[in-house]
Amino acid sequence: MSFSWARAATALRRLVTEDAAKSREEQHLDDGQRASLTWMAERLPQSGVVLADEVGTGKTRIACAVVHAVLEACGRAAVVVPHGLMHQWIAESRKLRASSPAPKDLTTFTEFLREVSPNEASWKDFSPRPDESEWWLISHGFRAPLVRSNSNWWRAALPAFVELYLASRAEREDARTRIGKLHRMIENARASWWGWNGMARIASEVAPRVRGRRDLRKRIEALPPLSIASQNNDALLAQFGNSGDGRPLTEELLGLWLGEFDLLVIDEAHKSRGEVDVEDTALGAASGTVLARLVDAVLKQPENGRRLCLTATPMELELSQWLDLLGRARSGLDHERGRQVVKRLHDAASRAAVAPDEGSRLDELCAAARDFTKTLAPHVTRRRRDEDPLVTSFRTGAALPEGLPHPHRRLQRVQIGWTETVGQSSPWLDVLFAAECMSQSARGLTLKDTADWPRAVRDAYTKLSAGHVSIDLSETSEPLRVPEPGVVDDHTRGKIARATYWYRRLRDGRKRVLEGLPPVNGAELDPDAEHPRILAAVKEIEGWTLKREKVLVFGVFLRPLRLLRDVLNVRHALRAADAGRPIAHAVHTDASLLGIALRQLERLRAEGALSGRLSTGNGAEMRRALADSHKAYERLRDKVRRRAKKPVVAWRIDPSLLGGAPVDRELEGALEDHLVSFVLDDFLATTSESDEVTDERFDVLTAEFVEERLRPLLGELGDEDANEEQAVLRQEALRALLEDDDGRQSFHARLLQGATRWETRRYLQAAFNRPGASPWVLIAQSQVGREGLNLHESCRVVVQFHAEWNPAVLEQQIGRVDRKGSLWEQRAQKWLAEGAQGEPPFVEVRQLIFEGTYDAFQWDRVMRRQHVFDASLFGSLLPADAWDRVPEGRLEELLAAAPSFRPPRLK
Repeated sequence: MSFSWARAATALRRLVTEDAAKSREEQHLDDGQRASLTWMAERLPQSGVVLADEVGTGKTRIACAVVHAVLEACGRAAVVVPHGLMHQWIAESRKLRASSPAPKDLTTFTEFLREVSPNEASWKDFSPRPDESEWWLISHGFRAPLVRSNSNWWRAALPAFVELYLASRAEREDARTRIGKLHRMIENARASWWGWNGMARIASEVAPRVRGRRDLRKRIEALPPLSIASQNNDALLAQFGNSGDGRPLTEELLGLWLGEFDLLVIDEAHKSRGEVDVEDTALGAASGTVLARLVDAVLKQPENGRRLCLTATPMELELSQWLDLLGRARSGLDHERGRQVVKRLHDAASRAAVAPDEGSRLDELCAAARDFTKTLAPHVTRRRRDEDPLVTSFRTGAALPEGLPHPHRRLQRVQIGWTETVGQSSPWLDVLFAAECMSQSARGLTLKDTADWPRAVRDAYTKLSAGHVSIDLSETSEPLRVPEPGVVDDHTRGKIARATYWYRRLRDGRKRVLEGLPPVNGAELDPDAEHPRILAAVKEIEGWTLKREKVLVFGVFLRPLRLLRDVLNVRHALRAADAGRPIAHAVHTDASLLGIALRQLERLRAEGALSGRLSTGNGAEMRRALADSHKAYERLRDKVRRRAKKPVVAWRIDPSLLGGAPVDRELEGALEDHLVSFVLDDFLATTSESDEVTDERFDVLTAEFVEERLRPLLGELGDEDANEEQAVLRQEALRALLEDDDGRQSFHARLLQGATRWETRRYLQAAFNRPGASPWVLIAQSQVGREGLNLHESCRVVVQFHAEWNPAVLEQQIGRVDRKGSLWEQRAQKWLAEGAQGEPPFVEVRQLIFEGTYDAFQWDRVMRRQHVFDASLFGSLLPADAWDRVPEGRLEELLAAAPSFRPPRLK
């Protein structure tokens, strides 16, 4: 039976009806999700659409429902997602319909070939079947293999292999010809030549689909031949550069291999704004070019194919970005008409924000907003958090005003003062003052102007002028040199001279900071650990963790984030040692951590936070206390470790876990470490005693460890028996995690950065979502943790450590904890059920702002951009500080006119 969108729409409506008929406990969709799916059943047969529901409202499950409907109608679907979110899509699909077929997946091209091509059975299981109904999960980073001048030739071999399989049998068997030599090479290829073998397998499947395509055959023949005999393929490799046809042709052939997809779902679709004709260097890849090439050049769709674009932020910095996304979705919106309504709303919102008491400006704003909504509504569906019944009830119960886009959030700025933070006598004041003056002096200089500066100084200037008055200052003994008169214009020379002066002052101040550190045997003192931004963040974070609240922190630069992690962990260890509690962290054996501990001991005493063993005494006593607490932890660990051996051996036999793989004692030992840490996390979080973990509690926690940590990391292969090859792959996936994560350390604060492996990110995600267990603070580098990851089950507090330019980034960060099924939702429901008495619970957001610096200017700029962002996405046509100036009687009209793309409610 061939696919049709009419049948898919029928299947989608049936899915909605069946779910609505179930009891509330058995339903997998809420009313809003069912309304969205009903709207899509009407729209998708006509055009592609944008699903722009706000962060945390369940877009993934909606998209999974559409995929299931396409499969039920005998269609094919591809879902393009960030690599780190592929496991969440699988989980959401299974929650929605456990019996639905599992997706095939592609992360990177080389990884697929390495794992699948050596084995005939694996190739049949995991390669595409264009004539069958199936769905694929494809990573945003998937692309044709990169080819450079020194690349292995197999990367450029796909067109040549297709030509080989198009040749006659006689041509292939003639060993004197180029085709014949290529055929003999691949026939005799070793199993370890996974690149060559994989390309040959793909070519054998693609060749029949190319046979009738004269255009493709001409392009293949036009490429320089792949020569095995001459060992010189420079001309062929050169065709994979910017102007050659090698790469576009390979992408075309890969598209034929994957087959056409009736539905293409693009998750985090705002990342696909790059253009396919841009060379995707590392910088281009970061800007979305790789994703754009994937969805426009590699993945193919039939004429009636549809696209579903998912994003919570269809616009980020400019309203015109709505049009980019609607174009990517192939929605059919007239671009010129769209441009007109976007410009009208932007201009009207900007004018009304200046004078919200002028009736004519409000009239134009309301008209522009209604026009914007009418034009985009046929192509966009968006559910907002402020329309959620729980948020609405919370706003009423807390007596909050109308017009706020997120009434359940409490955003407060944490002002970092100069003198009150570092003290007038502190050498840090000179460093910060000189850094700010250097930043201001250098504003307006171009990269050409600073090309002769030492690399370390350019790095410092770049970070400072970007608004991050932080501790990311590179050290250098090289001075800045002012150009001779006449080399540059006087204005530029003056700027460089001023920047040079203040850089000297910066270095001098930094030197005084270092000279002010007292010598300590066996410890390394780092003054940056007491930078005002670090100290302010620690104070704010501990204000929550001491009340047993988990905290999610976002920042940009790694060095201050690492120091923030270390300071938090050391202070946590000092408090535990003061009370005589066991601590997992061996602070006393690490010179840099010990240096932090010596300085923080003084601060904790000044704060009155220590009342036990460390309330008095010198540095030696502090080391003994830290060592004793760690030894107590090790003794407790040894007791639990003896019990951990038995379940790990059982996992080795279990076919749904590690069964079938060879015995690996080192891996089993590491698993025992992780299980023990998991058990002790729970034990130490719920008791102050360190005597005993009961057998009953140990068994319960072991079962939880398998379900929450182990099974997801092994691929969630269900109840199917694992053959030996699958078991080995499971072991390899687990080993990747264990190499990256020290299972013996249950850290209070953990860091999630770009170098963190995907497996470890999932592990940290599960740990952070577990109530009462470490880590209590998860510090995430902005680009890593801000999108997609669910970190909401045990956390409602977000601290934004560094400034950002983009309001969409801030929104994505907060959206990690403000989601369906979040801790905040649990607290809000309880508060409302108890009669809305006492302090209402909020999603708490704190922004660290260094007053009087470029940092404050950056925060002010992003808040101004927030206005247009809120106007089109959150139904708030005016800035928060403008609503008080709106004339009486106009409020309801403004609220009613605000852009809304909520799907019609179901009757």
